[in-house]
Amino acid sequence: MAPRAILAALVATLSALASACDAPAEAATSPGASRAQQGASQVATTERATLLAAPASAPELVPGAPSRPVRLGFVGDVALALGVASSLDDPDAPPAYPFQHVAERLRSYDLLVGNLECVVATQGQPRVPIPLTAPPSAPSRLLDAGFDLVSVANNHSLDRGPVAYRETLARLDAAGLAHVGHTYVDFDREPWVVRELGGLRLAIVGHHNRDPALATRDVERARSEADVVIVFIHWGEEFTPEPTREQRRMGRQLVEAGAHAVVGAHAHVVQPVEEHLGRPIVHGLGNFVFAGMTRPGSRTGALLELDVDSTGVVARRFVEVAIDEQGTPRLVGEPTVDPPLVAGLATPPRTRRD
Repeated sequence: MAPRAILAALVATLSALASACDAPAEAATSPGASRAQQGASQVATTERATLLAAPASAPELVPGAPSRPVRLGFVGDVALALGVASSLDDPDAPPAYPFQHVAERLRSYDLLVGNLECVVATQGQPRVPIPLTAPPSAPSRLLDAGFDLVSVANNHSLDRGPVAYRETLARLDAAGLAHVGHTYVDFDREPWVVRELGGLRLAIVGHHNRDPALATRDVERARSEADVVIVFIHWGEEFTPEPTREQRRMGRQLVEAGAHAVVGAHAHVVQPVEEHLGRPIVHGLGNFVFAGMTRPGSRTGALLELDVDSTGVVARRFVEVAIDEQGTPRLVGEPTVDPPLVAGLATPPRTRRD
């Protein structure tokens, strides 16, 4: 057969098939139709209905994975001591004091973490000239404000010695407020905790003056238990606006060990953020609640918001914190991707190394 004839026959066959598929079903099922015609029509009708009804394929869901990134909040030094302590149990003070201006936002996070820059104790002997001591009501006030976890890995946890430190941990436990980190008093306790948030296993590691080799091991071991690891570290020089060389080296080392983010405190002023291997190293959040601070920059802090999924940090935001003379924080302005650095701060000629 000639090519033109073959092509014409093929077109005719396809046209006939199309007409058969488009013919109304009742025509094939009329009394004069054969069983073969009726069966073919029913098959064609069923196939077309199936194709029309079939849904588009949906993406596979990973069992236990969160349906959205979890929202974390981090704040720097929370010292419910000094002038704050004297007002904490004052019946004339606002019920949520000192968090009355910020509690609504603090309660919005899936997990809120802060550095507990004081002891909560009635026992122990002062080991420093001005020990930062909070009253027994402090843990419940923190819980009411929205805190889920506090770090005790800092230079004030032993202001009144081991007895007061153990009392602090006992009072936190009794109130149901989780804590992370350790001191030489409980050095055998692992310095991290793992929380499951919407199917995401999140490890928070609390460090202060940790040997670099041990710090690396902590991150590696925490990473074996969790999807995401964040190190909350007490480091650097007080009232110094720039991170030290040691901070930068340690932050990068922790990221290389597997940390998805490193968040710092201790300097009492906000310090910059850098990225290493695409992961944030927040050098210093400054103060959050602290009475009696008069040094330049010490009444400006930062509230850090992190959106986290199984891949790590997918977004970060900083909200500026203004602290009044009574140590009470207020939020200022809209969130920004960079921390609220105070312009014009100079490195002090002499700083205390803790």
